[in-house]
Parts: sequence; C-alpha cells; structure tokens
Amino acid sequence: MRRLVRGFKDPVTRPRFIAWTGVGVIVLGTVLVAALVGTSTRWFCNEVCHVIHYDNAKQYWASTHANVSCIACHIPPELDGVRFAAEKAEKLTDVWETVTGTYHLPLNRDSYIALSMPEYYCTQCHNLSNRPVTPSEGIIIDHEVHSAEDVACAICHNRVAHPQVFELELPGNEKAEDFMVMTACYRCHTLTGESPSEFVATGACGACHPADFELVPESHFADDFYTPYGDSAGHARMALAEESATVEAQAYWAERGPELEAKRPGLISRVLRIPHGEFVNLPPVAAVNECETCHRSDVFCIGCHSYEMPHPVNFVEQHSALGDADPDGCALCHNNTGDPALNPTACDQCHHPAGDPRVSWLEQHAEAARATDILTDCYACHQELFCSGCHVQGVAPTRY
Repeated sequence: MRRLVRGFKDPVTRPRFIAWTGVGVIVLGTVLVAALVGTSTRWFCNEVCHVIHYDNAKQYWASTHANVSCIACHIPPELDGVRFAAEKAEKLTDVWETVTGTYHLPLNRDSYIALSMPEYYCTQCHNLSNRPVTPSEGIIIDHEVHSAEDVACAICHNRVAHPQVFELELPGNEKAEDFMVMTACYRCHTLTGESPSEFVATGACGACHPADFELVPESHFADDFYTPYGDSAGHARMALAEESATVEAQAYWAERGPELEAKRPGLISRVLRIPHGEFVNLPPVAAVNECETCHRSDVFCIGCHSYEMPHPVNFVEQHSALGDADPDGCALCHNNTGDPALNPTACDQCHHPAGDPRVSWLEQHAEAARATDILTDCYACHQELFCSGCHVQGVAPTRY
C-alpha cells in the first residue's frame, strides 16, 4: 500500500501509475461487462451453468420462447445496472450446488416461480391491446377481466416456456402440473361460491364455453361408465380415484403452501429492493376434484344415490337402516342385472348369495334355512324373533 502511495506521489512515476490504473479499471470493467453479458445468454444458461436444468432446457428449445433470453423472464425487467449486477451476483450461490451435485429435484416444484411472477414480466413483450388472442376451440377467455382481478399471466400460462413435450431424464425429476387444464381453472372458478384459492369466479359453463360446445367429456361415453341397473363401474372407479387423489393433494398443500408463502427473496434483493413479485396461494391442480368442476357432489351425487358418496367409513354398520329407507337407491349400484323389477332383491345378491336374484327370496328362504346354520348365518343379520313374526304371529316383521 505504501509503495502505491509513493508511486502516486512520485512525479516521475505518477503518469505511469495513472496509466496502468486506468488500464486495470478498463480491463476489470470489460471483464465485468463481458461476464454479465455472457452469462445472460440463453446458451450460457442452458449449456454451461444450469446443467441441472437439462430437462427444462430441452423443453425450452422446443417452446415458442426459444428465441427469448432466459433472463427476460427470470430476472425482473427494467433493472438499473447496479441492481442487475447484484441480482446476477446473488445467484452465485447456485454454483456450489451445481458443482457439488447437492441440488434437489424436481426444480421449482409446484410452479412457485409462476405463482409469484408479476404480469409486467410478460407484458414487456406481449401487448394484449394490439395482440390477437386465439384460445383453443370451444374456449372463451377474457384476459382483461383476469388482469383486472390481478390474475397474472403465469398463473395460467405456467408451462409456456417449458412445455414439457419431451420425457424427463434426470433422476428424481418429475413433470410440473399444467395450469392450462380445466381442473386448474377451478382453483378459482367454482360452482359453490367457495374456492380453494384467494380468487373466486363463477363456474357456470357459459362463462368459458360457447353454447354449442360439447360439455360431456369423452370418458363418459365409455360402455361401462354409467348404465342404469347395469355396468356402471366406470364412473365409480373415476370418482373413487379422483376423491383419493384430491384428499392426498389437499393434505400436501396444507403443509407445502405455508412454506412457499413464507419464502422470501435473498438478502441482496431485499436490501436493494429488487422486485420479485408476491406469492399467490393457489393449490396444486390435483387438489381440485375434477368431477366437481361440472357436478356439485352434495347435489348431483346424493341426488342420484340418495346417500353420501363415496360411502363413509362407518357405512357398513349403518347401511341396513338406510336400505330400509330407500332400497331403490341401493339398487342403482347393487342391482346390475339391467332389470329394475329386481330392485327389491338387490340386497339378496350379497346377503343371500345362495339364492336366485331373479326370484323373490321369500319363495327360496325355506330351503336355504334348512341347509344352513341359522344361529351363525341367519342371526348374523336378523334378530332371533325375526322368524316368529311370520311363522308364529303371522305378521311380517321388518327386514332385520
């Protein structure tokens, strides 16, 4: 340090000192600018630095945004030089994880970036006032309404730059959910007036579909989907699978959602007030029951079945009394003979498997009773005085 001070004060060496200092500053500035520019290219992001993004890079090169630099979406636009350099420097912490292989997959699980990306990230390029919007056939989308309600673009268009058209190869990686499916819309749209997110919008069909749109999904036309008093296993399997997936996803989000909501930008971003948007609490698509995007379960399912569907855990203990109340309701599922006339014998198909469901059990029960252990089999369901109601008193008792 003393030598530098002496060199600056010495009138002989001062010009040389100033010249070399200037050269050093120019070289350092050139290196810095080259580093900032070079590390901001989509080539560097995908081929050099983010090797952990190998799967995402493949999708990116196949997307409509393949000619758009990564930083256009992943760094807040319109930053000044100082804050831009600071934003880049803050990401240096990722280098260690990349080199040591300590990063975790899948990256950006739950599309956290999409759920916190402000609208102006997109409108810096896309001006909807002069851009024709071409939604898929049969879909009506009012972007102005969504924008007015602070529903940012990426909340729906989360896979626009990484469409995931290729299979993922990195161990532990998995595809992110696509928010452009109808079930995802019902994180905000609702038939009941209650939504699982902070947004609430109508779930009426006409709000998003023209009058001539076929509302019934193709899956509902399968042979076994629903046939009254026939093979209806298709819709039951779908309903049970959807209910199971929904419960699992809701439990996951109850734990994961608060973690993401509490997440904050890095120290440099907070000190320099670099904007990164605010997290929007939208649950995973799987947390929405797909059946309930068209049907209100408390009205549609119970209106048909007469009972809670799927049956509650204690249903076996209760179903005898319910069956007395509405045997035809039971027969919708349990009489699969195709003949509504056999509704009263639907219970017999399980409880009297030795009988012929096409014939009244009353006509068959005497032979069956003689061939079985009444104490073990018959009294498992019937009270001990059940038989005497007919055979002694001559008055038909209740079923049980």
